[in-house]
Amino acid sequence: MRLACFKPEDPAKRTSRELEKKIASWNKEYEKPIKILLLGAGEAGKTTIIKQMKILHIKGFTDKERQDKVKEVLANIHEAIACLCSNLSILEPPVKLENEDYLEGLNFILEAEPQDKFTKEYFRWVEKLWNDKGIQECYNRANEFQLIESGKYFLDKLHAVQNENYVPSDQDILHCRRKTTSIQRIEFSIDVPKRFGGGTQDFWMIDVGGQRSERKKWIQVFAGIQAILFLVASSSFDQTLREKNQVNRMEEALNLFDDVWNSKFLLDSGFILFLNKQDVLEDKIRKGKDIGNYFPDYRTYNMDPKDGNTGDEYMRTRCFIRDMFIEVTKKGRRQGDRKWSMGPGFTVTVEEPQIQKEIYTHFTIATDTSNIRTVFMDVHSMVISWNLKSYGLD
Repeated sequence: MRLACFKPEDPAKRTSRELEKKIASWNKEYEKPIKILLLGAGEAGKTTIIKQMKILHIKGFTDKERQDKVKEVLANIHEAIACLCSNLSILEPPVKLENEDYLEGLNFILEAEPQDKFTKEYFRWVEKLWNDKGIQECYNRANEFQLIESGKYFLDKLHAVQNENYVPSDQDILHCRRKTTSIQRIEFSIDVPKRFGGGTQDFWMIDVGGQRSERKKWIQVFAGIQAILFLVASSSFDQTLREKNQVNRMEEALNLFDDVWNSKFLLDSGFILFLNKQDVLEDKIRKGKDIGNYFPDYRTYNMDPKDGNTGDEYMRTRCFIRDMFIEVTKKGRRQGDRKWSMGPGFTVTVEEPQIQKEIYTHFTIATDTSNIRTVFMDVHSMVISWNLKSYGLD
């Protein structure tokens, strides 16, 4: 019997076949959704970004979703006016209503039962109180207490909201506030630029609560994250935490960013920093607020002329805030020597290597769809580029 003669496989063909398998494996990974995790302290605007993605990439909000938001809008109005009314006498020095006849309305608001809320009488008192100079003075000192940020927005459009045919607009939904107490995920697809090969790419954007009590959930979603989008409420430099009145919100954001930047679970993730609420920040600075009263280093801060007009206090303030966060990244990842056991009674200490990471910063207004659309064109390109590099396909 004659045995078949087998020629040894051509090494070039074998290498080619192995390369094809590897490329197929890379492409399979590349086709998976890119995961972006939104992080930041409470009330930084993370949920607003999720809403913007829905507007920009998933055909916006349905009629039912808009109707469901009516209750949240009304709740925001009541929280705001009740907060202002209750803090008038608590402030140091206290504030008084200009029109003392409105004291009846103030008590009505503070003592309102559920069945009393949102009646014609309720809205009549809310409108009168909101226009009172005493309440306006209290509002101008809102950094001294915990006022919901959407309050002014909705109180200014009270006439529209109390109409029985009221339907929240996109802007209303973007301004509406509700504490995030669960992990949210939104899925969408975008067109991939031709320079990256064209086609479409799926994204998952994940939002977790920013309050201290919610952060224990963060580690649950760290696995497989390609990019961290860290949001900072730039306007919060003169405010304190809801959970702890003695802690400055900007200090909390800086400490939290330091922890996230140095997390061993996020070494391979790209970092994007959104310095959010630029509209609120600019309004505060134009009205005379001074970040130097809270962060003394501002007094000696030298703004780079390339960043704009160095004589503009708003421009200087926003650059100072940006540079405080960039300074965290320049320190390098905190070193934690590892001890390896080589046998009973014998260990070796190994110093962990420095990890070089990049960070991209953007000045944003999360409630401005045009601003977010422009910013995310850059963000999507950066994230896709990072993803391609991680699979060797750039």
